[in-house]
Amino acid sequence: MEKILSRFYFSILVLISIFPQGRTNADSQSSVSKNTSDSKIEQILPSSPDKDSPWGTGPERFKEMEILDLVDEASSQRRWKEANKEYSSGIEGFEIASRSVAKKREEAKSLIYYEDRYDWQRKARNETREKEFQKILAEARNQAILRLIKAMAYLDKIENPKVKSSEPYLDLKSGLYREYIKHQDAFKNYMQSADFLERYISLSEKNEKEAEPHRLLALSYEKLESNATKGKNPSIAEEWRESKKKHLLRFAELHYGRESKEFTAIEEKVARDI
Repeated sequence: MEKILSRFYFSILVLISIFPQGRTNADSQSSVSKNTSDSKIEQILPSSPDKDSPWGTGPERFKEMEILDLVDEASSQRRWKEANKEYSSGIEGFEIASRSVAKKREEAKSLIYYEDRYDWQRKARNETREKEFQKILAEARNQAILRLIKAMAYLDKIENPKVKSSEPYLDLKSGLYREYIKHQDAFKNYMQSADFLERYISLSEKNEKEAEPHRLLALSYEKLESNATKGKNPSIAEEWRESKKKHLLRFAELHYGRESKEFTAIEEKVARDI
């Protein structure tokens, strides 16, 4: 029964991931980290993670896992390797697509179409080209997401408690969640982003003490609150609002420190029901 439920959950996760809630602006911006007119939180928070944060650098690569003195050492190590392989393939596939689109964008700047005599013609051509680029990136994201989900499924097959609490296991799972969240963020899939951000910070004390996931959670919950309000669902909107405040304060505490003037300013805004 447990295996059937696991397969069912995996299928639902795949469907949710490849049919996102909103359109993507996959290369140029992140839905919960760029300024929009209806976001109050974005006006008071940094627009990007710290450079030394695992969220502010490129995807992390992981070396071979070494598990010693465990009964199921061989099977756990094999599954970890399979998960890491899918993780690496997902990263590399999207990076190749991103570099290809970046190169094509640069090349397009020097192209001249003499038949485009008017500004509206040039604008229309540029918009058509950009839509093609976004289509390529969206497909690459979908393929990366499928790889990441497959990698998660491999890790979920590891049952040994000692392995599941080991640093290699937690590091890989954290890396998987980070990349998955980034792609869902780009697709404006706020529910999936929030769900996996909560999972991310619950994985380890180290993850919970990172400021960036709390910033992203506050932004995601703000979007969900707005959607619930527009949908005339006040009880759900209130739930998201409280979650937003919680993670906004936690971000301020971790990023600025409780004794900082920035924390005090954000605390005052939260008290005024931002």
